[in-house]
Amino acid sequence: MKWLASIFAVGLAGGLWAAETIDLAKGREHWAFQPVDRPELPAVNAEDWPQNGIDHFILARLEKAGLQPAPKATPRNLRRRIHYALTGLPPSGKNENPNSLITKLLATPQYGERWARHWLDVVRYADSNGLDENAAHANAWRYRDYVVRAFNADKPYDQFLIEQIAGDRLTTKDEARRRELFIATGYLSLGPKVLAEPDKVKMEMDIIDEQIDTLGKSLLGLTLGCARCHDHKFDPIPTADYYALAGIFKSTKTMESLKTIAKWHENPVATPAEKQLRAKHDALVAAQKKVIGAFTEKANAQLLVSLKVEKLPAKPEEKYPKATRDELTKLREALKQIEGNPPLLPSAMGVMDGNATELPVFVRGDHNTPASMKQPRRFPQVLSDGKPLPDGSSGRLALAKWIAHKKNPLTARVLVNRVWRWHFGRGLVVTTDNFGLQGEQPSHPELLDWLAGWFMDNGWSIKKLNTLILTSATYQMSTAASPNALKGDPNNVLLSRAPLRRLEAEPLRDSLLELAGLLDKKVGGYVWTFENYKLVFNHTSEDATTYESNRRALYLPVIRNHVYDLFELFDFPDPGTVNGSRADSTIAPQALYLMNSPLVLRATEAMAKDVLKEKKQTNAQRAALLYAKIYQRPPTAKESKRAVAFINNFAQDRQASWQALAQALVASNEFLYLK
Repeated sequence: MKWLASIFAVGLAGGLWAAETIDLAKGREHWAFQPVDRPELPAVNAEDWPQNGIDHFILARLEKAGLQPAPKATPRNLRRRIHYALTGLPPSGKNENPNSLITKLLATPQYGERWARHWLDVVRYADSNGLDENAAHANAWRYRDYVVRAFNADKPYDQFLIEQIAGDRLTTKDEARRRELFIATGYLSLGPKVLAEPDKVKMEMDIIDEQIDTLGKSLLGLTLGCARCHDHKFDPIPTADYYALAGIFKSTKTMESLKTIAKWHENPVATPAEKQLRAKHDALVAAQKKVIGAFTEKANAQLLVSLKVEKLPAKPEEKYPKATRDELTKLREALKQIEGNPPLLPSAMGVMDGNATELPVFVRGDHNTPASMKQPRRFPQVLSDGKPLPDGSSGRLALAKWIAHKKNPLTARVLVNRVWRWHFGRGLVVTTDNFGLQGEQPSHPELLDWLAGWFMDNGWSIKKLNTLILTSATYQMSTAASPNALKGDPNNVLLSRAPLRRLEAEPLRDSLLELAGLLDKKVGGYVWTFENYKLVFNHTSEDATTYESNRRALYLPVIRNHVYDLFELFDFPDPGTVNGSRADSTIAPQALYLMNSPLVLRATEAMAKDVLKEKKQTNAQRAALLYAKIYQRPPTAKESKRAVAFINNFAQDRQASWQALAQALVASNEFLYLK
């Protein structure tokens, strides 16, 4: 057993004992750790089918399997699919060429809102803390709006990442830009925290662990947090590497106070005008205090004369004449009025650099058993040269630039895979948040690398990547599957057809309001007014949060431990963890919600009133209007006949009958699914 004692001693000494258990050279052989090598387009037999590079890889695999791609989707289905993919809203206006439609929709503010929601899933966005003390993230919306602006501006993805990891470390003379960079660091601050943890060192290390875990899964597709207590069981990430990263975040100020109930740090983001207003207010307060001081001084002097003494009594104000006391009360009430309405100086959840420090390995993750030697701050050795970072700063900026560098083999791969998953419902790598050895192998490895290389060569532009995917013949296929495809590609892994996709929670809700003419399309801002740090609901779970708003679902509050019922029913992800892939369930309560919820009833009532506005129309014409609104197509002759018969059966209550018809249409698979 001497060899065990020897290894344990090395660990306690703080050395890189990973060499005893992890072969880094062998670890680097894993496909995801290999450099991105953009391959040549494969040759295909059906040379007239590909519309861009994507199609060459898809078709080559299909031909190898003896399969043919499905025919092109109908213009109506493709139009509907593109609208929801880029804006999360149903089509409106005239039919147009798919290419011009894509260009138009990418330029709308709704594009940024739709794609911000995807990113917010990944970075575990929420408007409350969750866990033991569900305190309000009253300023988290500023980060959400930053993400919307970033997508609308098509901010290069590498820059987008650098700003979120180390925006506070970037230099700029532009104040507006400075505020934006402060807000971006909310990425590191948004995670759930045990705010009443009595062991403050443990609290801090748990927060650091959550940041490392989020950074690893969201940006690199690696489960770095698994190395907190021991060398990673599967990936070549030794515990020493974990604590080298932990030192970077230990050198970062995330919390303002660790005292119960702990408070996270907020960065100041006030504009010059807001600062000026506050300065004027503070000047008014100071001036009023000066008036009160002068008045009191004069009253005290008069009191000394009237009492014929040299020293004031213990409570001189009680001896003032009534008129003096009344005047002093008025002056103090005026001060209270001024102080009670100060212009708020806005702040945003975020981080800033603290004192540069390094951490030892904590044996088994326990901060009470530190090794003697500290680990220099650096990046994981399997992906870097392992050199220590220079002293003086936290190292976050260096970390951000390393992650966003073209030579990092993971960053671009992980992102293009996420985008592919958001369009097709399945990533080229199914395990979107895990590219490690326990993750799935890519279904189309050459395509993944081609996309990653193309993405970086095209300025890390997500808009260009979306255009590339949506203009491909692969994306524009029908969902119809031939018998041969069902046999040779039953799970559609080879993409022999387009996937059938159900509307997510947010597009479903927003579509109902949009079709009813009720949706408020104002971009940005907040609908939830809650005091920052205040508990969202008490320990009896009494929640004062309301979701009665006509704003897009993106702007509704996301409350950890108490998610909006529509979100919960339709597979909204856990807002406390990284989520690159939403579930897609089919359960009875979904149907019940579409039958009985106040939202559906309110929306369909508005639709009914709308079709009844024109008094001279026949019921068949009204049914056609309703079908066009909800399905973006006219009814068939059979559908029209059935709709008219349904309405005529309930002629005694015309509005209720039209509302019931509208409700039946929005509860149907044709509305809920994208073909």
